[in-house]
Amino acid sequence: MPPLRTIWFACISLSYSILLFGTAMIMPRLTSQGGLGFGQMILPGSLATLTLTLTIMCLLIKRNYKVGMVGIHLALLMPLITTSLLSFKAWNLYQESTAANSLTSQATLLGMTSITSIYVFVTMMLIRPKKEEAPSTMDLEEKTITSAQ
Repeated sequence: MPPLRTIWFACISLSYSILLFGTAMIMPRLTSQGGLGFGQMILPGSLATLTLTLTIMCLLIKRNYKVGMVGIHLALLMPLITTSLLSFKAWNLYQESTAANSLTSQATLLGMTSITSIYVFVTMMLIRPKKEEAPSTMDLEEKTITSAQ
């Protein structure tokens, strides 16, 4: 079983991927094309899938220390990457709606998800597993390699 802080970290990351999946499911309903805009689901859906994959990787820290650490560190970066990509998409949607004199709720939804991503990043930084806990989670092969050196 992974350490408790890793489990909390994974719960936050899992909640974040559920938020991104929800954003992906709501996006087609907010289009002006009558629900035919499934292309808007691609960005939040792919980010949610990647975040879910990294969550599973960080829970594998007891079985394979390196995979777990890669999962934790990339999961820390995901909210920042998501913020930049969704903010850029929201800004483009806002510019298009301003030019057409019509307000779009897609830009608002993406903007709110971007702001939530910043809060998720700060929470993940505060809850991430401590460095002194990491060596106790190494598997047997890595402990013998480290102690032999």
